[in-house]
Amino acid sequence: MTQEFIQIYPADATLQTEERKRLHADILEHFDLGEFKKKTFVPALKRLCLEGKIESLNERILDPGELIRRINPLGTYVHAYLCIASPVVSEEVFVAILQYYKQQSVADMGIELVRFFDGTRLRRPGPELHSRIRCLVRALPQVISATLFQELCGGMFSRFLSLACYDGSTENALVMDCWDGVDQYVRLGMEMESIHRLATTLFSGQAEEPRGYRDSQVIQFCELYFQRRLGSNLLALLDTIYHAIPEDQRMRFEEGAIVFTHTPTSRATAAEETAAPAPSKMAASPGPMGTGFFCLARSHTAAHSRDVESTLSTDPQPGATAQASETHGTLHALAPFVHPETLQRVDETTLLLGWEAEFAPEAGREEAAACTAAGCRVLAPALWLESGEVLHIHGLGPGEAWHYSRMPSGDGPDDDCAAVFDEPELLALLLAKAAEESAGMKGISH
Repeated sequence: MTQEFIQIYPADATLQTEERKRLHADILEHFDLGEFKKKTFVPALKRLCLEGKIESLNERILDPGELIRRINPLGTYVHAYLCIASPVVSEEVFVAILQYYKQQSVADMGIELVRFFDGTRLRRPGPELHSRIRCLVRALPQVISATLFQELCGGMFSRFLSLACYDGSTENALVMDCWDGVDQYVRLGMEMESIHRLATTLFSGQAEEPRGYRDSQVIQFCELYFQRRLGSNLLALLDTIYHAIPEDQRMRFEEGAIVFTHTPTSRATAAEETAAPAPSKMAASPGPMGTGFFCLARSHTAAHSRDVESTLSTDPQPGATAQASETHGTLHALAPFVHPETLQRVDETTLLLGWEAEFAPEAGREEAAACTAAGCRVLAPALWLESGEVLHIHGLGPGEAWHYSRMPSGDGPDDDCAAVFDEPELLALLLAKAAEESAGMKGISH
């Protein structure tokens, strides 16, 4: 029986071109959203890109005589591919496609789209595919709820600032088309600690990677701010941050460039200027560490754990993290957090990591995210206070509410007041907590 296909794109559209073939190859290599079966996905994508045909518009298909629906050959986010491969790229066309589908499905697709493509170097779509992704993001607020889109914009803005401060390049950041959404996100009055801290770092010349001040999109953002061409809510937030910085340390914008009256000194530069040799990161501290964020980072293999250890204990070299990423995925995510205060091997797959931190909301979120992005499981995340008290940190995942609980030692009735004063004792406490969490997860799975 011959399979019937729907002509989804206009029959007179010119699809058999070299440009379309390159687009098809780029989508096949870099754009994989949703659930699909590769065996059926590959021919379905080729048919869509080069013939404009599709088996069905529906995300799941009920075949004649069957009781169970199967996944569309283009996957559960078929609408994403209909947009990305469209011969006409415009918000109006994309909105017309997306409106056919349930809002929740489009919203879920939007969350994955931003997560996978917002400034990341893990996926490198070509300019044509990237422009289509940007158009798809711009179409989202016309289809999904305003609040959800604004939350996506808040995350994109935080990511943009992080890239500017720590990566030096915002080439693929998606927020540049969404300043209105960021403005509305600020109006919601949600948690701004990360944005506040990152913007302070950027505006005061303390970016880890000075190249960020020469990045074209960072310059464009600063120009929009200084020329007052952002929304009133976002301007008010940025004004509060900017004017809290001493006047002689604030950035200025002159003749299309970012300038400072002082010489900006990044943390990396300051470290290079320190003459004293760095202490061994494998040695346990003889006394209290002060306030810090600690966690156990567990890898899936011993080789991966050794690479994580090597990445954290050495200065990033050009090409080194990229080469490591080809083997283990995302080790370059750890670059902003190299040389932790504590880097101690626990077993062949587990490291004890510790960084200086303040006892403040959101503490540890970025370090935990970097470890997770690098392929590690983050176990027993905690703040170790100067008092010796250990706080178990919860809600470090994307979109989760940060909170803490006191971590008892398990030694007696006064557990809540137990104090920890050396790293071996802290390690024992974290290992016990990690074992408790693992046992809890096994209990849930059963």
